[in-house]
Amino acid sequence: MGNFFTLVSIENTKLWKRLSTKIMLLILIVIILAATSIVKYYNVSHNVSNTIKIPQNWKQELQQNIVMQKVQLKELQDGTDKMSKFMIGSTKKDIAENEYRINNNIKPESQTNIWSRVTNFNTVARYSFIIALLLIISCSALVAGEFSEGTMKMMISRPYKRSELLSAKLIATILYGVVLLATTFLLNFIMLGIFYGFNGLGAKEMLWTSSKIIYIPAALKTIIIFGLDFITVLVYVILAFAISAISRSRSIATGFSLFFLLAGSGIMQMLAIFFSWGKYLPFGTSDFSSIVNTGACIEGTTLAFSLGIAFIYSIIFCFIGYFAFEKRDI
Repeated sequence: MGNFFTLVSIENTKLWKRLSTKIMLLILIVIILAATSIVKYYNVSHNVSNTIKIPQNWKQELQQNIVMQKVQLKELQDGTDKMSKFMIGSTKKDIAENEYRINNNIKPESQTNIWSRVTNFNTVARYSFIIALLLIISCSALVAGEFSEGTMKMMISRPYKRSELLSAKLIATILYGVVLLATTFLLNFIMLGIFYGFNGLGAKEMLWTSSKIIYIPAALKTIIIFGLDFITVLVYVILAFAISAISRSRSIATGFSLFFLLAGSGIMQMLAIFFSWGKYLPFGTSDFSSIVNTGACIEGTTLAFSLGIAFIYSIIFCFIGYFAFEKRDI
């Protein structure tokens, strides 16, 4: 076991010795600084208000919304338009949240707290996409890149099993991903706090679990959302890892993985919307944080179901990658 940790350390050092690894981290930092600054400038220049006026009769208004939403839900469930069913999950979530507010006397917030800004759905999704992009490039370089550079034969000659060597590379990539994730979270949190204030640090928020609402600290909800997004990223990283081990070509591994990241998930999602069997395809339901934020967009799926499908395919990808690496000549 000690030798394996040493191997992981070697692969981690090797990864950080690459200039591209440091440059990609720097790029991520610049993007976060630029994005938060641009949004702040836009809000100031357009006098965008940070507060929302909550009426005294907010319960009555929510109750009216619930009635209309239930009618809409019934129409969506009975309808035949596949694209309309895309809204079933979000409608169920809205109804559950409004009912929970009324039943537990939770008045809507008049001012957005710091955690809600950090977990803004569009912002987190964009950062996760960038992290996935950077990790795919890193993984391809660490696995397939060693074949093209001719250093893999030297690694194989060392007293390590091939499976250990490949595992160390995967773990080193994941650790780099944790660094990118932590950097994104901390820098985004600090910049938004500076621009908008750190109000609501101890706030609590509702979390939709696909079946019910739970009321938890907003900080914990933020961690859950970032964690779910990172799991989504890992699915694509494992795919890149498998393609790298099979093809031994950095360009092929990067190209195919980026195709699935950019277009493959959208294609799979459309198949899942129009065909009942589509939800069992890889990447069709892998946007886990959106299930928490906006509700499941694929009819008949839940967060647990989507995580289970992703886990199964990740195991399959890993098995294929390890099998190909073990059996083929270096």
